[in-house]
Amino acid sequence: MTSNRNARPRWTSRKFIMAVSAQLTALIVLFWPGQETAIVEAATSITSLFVVLASSLGYVASEAAIDARRSTSNPDRGAKP
Repeated sequence: MTSNRNARPRWTSRKFIMAVSAQLTALIVLFWPGQETAIVEAATSITSLFVVLASSLGYVASEAAIDARRSTSNPDRGAKP
């Protein structure tokens, strides 16, 4: 793992989430092959919701970081005369 404090962990990447989702779906279908269509549809919906939620939270976090950096670099900005 990298020593950079701001480095995003690999497990939060969308590629990793999709890979894990595909592996879990394949394992579940292996044990219940008769329910393949329902399992795949459910896994697709759950993964999609998770990726949307993670992306939204990532956006909020990055906007907060930008706002924090702006406020520390220019403390007078936003102060009324």
